[in-house]
Amino acid sequence: MICIDTPMKRIVIFALFLMSFTVGSNEIEASWLIDPGKFHVSAHGQTSCQDCHGDIGEKSLHPEPGDVNKKTAEFFHVDHCLSCHDNILDDLEQGVHGARQVSDSDRYLDCLRCHDPHYQLPLDKDQMAQFDPAKPIDEQCGACHREQSALPAFSDEDESCMACHRSVDQADPESQKKISRFCFHCHEQNGTLAREMRRWPVSPIIEQEYESTPHAHIACTVCHPRALDFNHGEQQAGDCSQCHFPHDEKVAHDAHMAVSCEACHLNGVQPVRDPKSKLVVWAREHGPGQGFRIHDMALEPDDTSCKRCHLKGNQIGAVSMILPAKSILCMPCHAATFSVGDTTTILSLIVFLVGIVMVISYVLSGSMPGDTDTGPLNKFFKLLWNAVRIVFSRKIFSIIKTMLLDVLLQRRLYRQSRRRWLIHSLIFYAFVFRFSWGLVALIGSLWKPEWSSVWVMLDKNHPITAFLFDLTGLMAISGVILAFIRGWRIRSGQITGLPRQDRMALGLIAGIVAIGFLLEGMRIAMTGSPADSTYAFVGYWISTFFADPLALTGVYGYIWYLHAILTGAFVAYIPFSQLLHIILAPLVLVINGIPKHEGNKR
Repeated sequence: MICIDTPMKRIVIFALFLMSFTVGSNEIEASWLIDPGKFHVSAHGQTSCQDCHGDIGEKSLHPEPGDVNKKTAEFFHVDHCLSCHDNILDDLEQGVHGARQVSDSDRYLDCLRCHDPHYQLPLDKDQMAQFDPAKPIDEQCGACHREQSALPAFSDEDESCMACHRSVDQADPESQKKISRFCFHCHEQNGTLAREMRRWPVSPIIEQEYESTPHAHIACTVCHPRALDFNHGEQQAGDCSQCHFPHDEKVAHDAHMAVSCEACHLNGVQPVRDPKSKLVVWAREHGPGQGFRIHDMALEPDDTSCKRCHLKGNQIGAVSMILPAKSILCMPCHAATFSVGDTTTILSLIVFLVGIVMVISYVLSGSMPGDTDTGPLNKFFKLLWNAVRIVFSRKIFSIIKTMLLDVLLQRRLYRQSRRRWLIHSLIFYAFVFRFSWGLVALIGSLWKPEWSSVWVMLDKNHPITAFLFDLTGLMAISGVILAFIRGWRIRSGQITGLPRQDRMALGLIAGIVAIGFLLEGMRIAMTGSPADSTYAFVGYWISTFFADPLALTGVYGYIWYLHAILTGAFVAYIPFSQLLHIILAPLVLVINGIPKHEGNKR
């Protein structure tokens, strides 16, 4: 008995009484495991298991595989309760249940809808009024029971039931073994269930093979939290994200956010696309008695797992060829990686670096009045040393101010020409936004993968990400079109000898963005127009033009490589084009913004 008293016990008892008899819309969720502490203080805590479950001893096999998929209501009959609570039926015939008037007495004959027989508190004892079954027993019962082990005292007969049905701590290694034995009663290939397969098809598991799988050391209920509940066959698949974070961009590209973990990691399954969610899930074909090795969740050392989806003629909308992760070249527009592994990236960066070295050598080959240093290498190290000194001086604040006003906000260009500023900003800010978004998302996915907002930023089908990326893409291509128009208008009146508009650079930008939109439309069409993909308003509109989306799986890879090659060409072209101002202009603005003779002011 729990030694608790309160001056408001009658009010509390009455309130608890009303709450306990509230009719719900669903039956009590029941488990095959019983918390002995909560059962001990319940209304049936001194009742033997055999008083309610006397038929268990008559069964030749317990538990019976054919029963695990049943709901609790299928095991219950009101006579189970009326054998002790016969007054309830008399009250219902008078239109009363507890302290309330009832009009439809039949609704109250399903006792399990409101009362959990293992944990229902006794309502006729004052001491029960303030007991909370959700709290640990020793926190509430310490005055009478100093040791947790002294609480539930079961008879030898009941202890034989609790040996299997006592709830356990999943973190305890011994408990893990107990739960596994509980599950293997039905799922062990060579177990007692072999003769029962004809009634309920279950996938048998070879226990010795299971012991070598990655998750053999954890309880089955960690991945299958509803496995010990009634209605066993309708439980949801396990959620890997409760223990594992999604792979980063280098391991699994952002497109795989719509692919379930099991589709890649489980053995013996076939990836399929769910027609409702549009996610790539898994399916398997098995028959009664057929072995089941699904728990061996190790990836193949090569790209064998990838080829489950990425093959010609696949029906899930996956690209037929296996594409590399987005490299450092893609970072101005995407949440890419710092990888430099593919041929396009390597060649582009070699040409880019050669061009930058040539520019630096040319700049450093000149001489300034009073400059005693000879050789471009000495001048380079001197400039580098001066830059380090500036960073650790008060001049850094002037540099930050210049970077914000003249580089980021384009203040000088705005003063010169608002029209040029607008055209330039449409292109410039589109790339700045995309680069910032992708960099934050990439770093966040590596540093704080538990933040859900990070994965929103990486999800192309999320409304916010889809809309903003299409908006910035539209900004960039609009800026290129306006720049072409402006260049064409002023070309006829341009003074001879002045540099002309770099149309190749503009063409490369336009080609990159246009093909990017095309790829987005193809992706949306191939993946069945996922939910919220309409927010990618340009890509979704393009997707509507593809009559046979699955036919795109063989073409998509070639378009993707064209997009990557144009990006590489753009980066390689920068040092040899008018786009060199992307690098030189900020440096010049910063140098001009540094206060002169600051040392004399000190």
